[in-house]
Amino acid sequence: MKNDRKDFLTRLAGGALLGLFAPQLLQGCLSPGSKGNKERPSKYPRLKSDVAVVGAGPGGVAAAIAAARQGAKVVLIEEDSMPGGAPVDMYVPFICGNPRVGVFREMVQQLNARYPVGGQSCATFGQAGNDGKNHWWLPGSYAQVIYGILAQEANITLMCSAPVVAVSVVADGTRNRVTGVRILRNGEYQDIDAAVTVDATGTGLVADLAGCEYMYGSEAKSDYGEPVGLEVSDGKVQPCTWMFISERIKRNAVFPVDLLKGGSQVEDNLNRWVTKDDKADMIRRDAGIYLHWGKTVYCKDTRDPLELANAQQEAFEKLRENMGILHKAGYAVHLAPKLGVREVRRIKGEYVLTATDLINGVFPEDTIAHAHYALDVWGMKLPEAMKHIGPYGIPYRSLLPVKTEGLVTAGRIISATRIAHSSLRVQPICSNIGMAAGTAAAMAALYRTGLRSLEIGELRKKLAAQGLFDGLKQKKQTT
Repeated sequence: MKNDRKDFLTRLAGGALLGLFAPQLLQGCLSPGSKGNKERPSKYPRLKSDVAVVGAGPGGVAAAIAAARQGAKVVLIEEDSMPGGAPVDMYVPFICGNPRVGVFREMVQQLNARYPVGGQSCATFGQAGNDGKNHWWLPGSYAQVIYGILAQEANITLMCSAPVVAVSVVADGTRNRVTGVRILRNGEYQDIDAAVTVDATGTGLVADLAGCEYMYGSEAKSDYGEPVGLEVSDGKVQPCTWMFISERIKRNAVFPVDLLKGGSQVEDNLNRWVTKDDKADMIRRDAGIYLHWGKTVYCKDTRDPLELANAQQEAFEKLRENMGILHKAGYAVHLAPKLGVREVRRIKGEYVLTATDLINGVFPEDTIAHAHYALDVWGMKLPEAMKHIGPYGIPYRSLLPVKTEGLVTAGRIISATRIAHSSLRVQPICSNIGMAAGTAAAMAALYRTGLRSLEIGELRKKLAAQGLFDGLKQKKQTT
């Protein structure tokens, strides 16, 4: 395990005072011929908001909508050219995990009703958005639904193609307080002030730029008293997978499931992954379009875009044979724009959620989201009995970075061990955490108070009113 507590003062220019942006501005944001590193004035005005949400994936979209529905003015910032995150840019449109509540339920109900892959909505889908079968939708369908939901929220300003390059932090007693972010917009910087910032990047970049402590890679099981794991940490994160979709383009083409080398395919409404033995059934079903778990590779450092590019190149070489087989059989291949990354930074919070908590089905008193999914650590063998665990609760404390105010985390970057993270990283759970983070952010901004000063009972009541606790029963409760 690597705990990176970066000395905040060293991230600023020598002797610079807190209250400036950290780290130093990117060179591209400075005037090319300026003297003394003086910044040129930006042509974009400073924006002020109650809540800034960085990252428009499952956690960020839910956080922005939840905050807006509480009456907060929200700026939703996405580095990609469109919102959606993993189901849109990594081609992970297949749903794992429960419960499907709140914003996520709204989304999947629309997907089922309007954009079924087979052309006909699933009658057994149910009000809870889960009928025990495998469902997926095209990435573009996710984007259409997300755009539609966001368009209904007048309090949300969406900014795409806007990577965050710096974070504004000021000293505030024993903690540093995040007061906003700086984005790169069309080659210029733009500052966005916010009473509360939500890091829903999926990478923990905002928290890292703010100087927060984070965990990266595996822990030894003794680090947090977990019953499973490595004796000695190896520092690795879970491997990455390049997803793709194949689509029939030649009449009467037969899906070559018996010829493909490795990788699993999922067809809509099959309650299992497709295997070579399914060829006759595949011909009968004649779906014509398939989702593939491409090829899986290890990335040396998922924080580094150059290392990610190297990993993607390695995955591409491994995909060549299967892509050739599919093309020869009469199928086009749609590669995801991005490599599917399971794990990056996990931001150290007031509480570190552990595998023990999940296995015991603990619901802390400050539970702000319910979760139910297997321990799914790619690249690590776990006892079969520990893979299938019951429901558990996500504590609010795991969303609050230590020694930092004005910043709340959402989605898969919350404070958890690597094994616990392997369960909570899936989209429905990330969305539920996002709704909780967005609601808390709005409350703190509108009440003009700190995130830690919120009354947890009131927060939970607001979350319950949004249906966030529907669907799962609590088993145990601890403090």
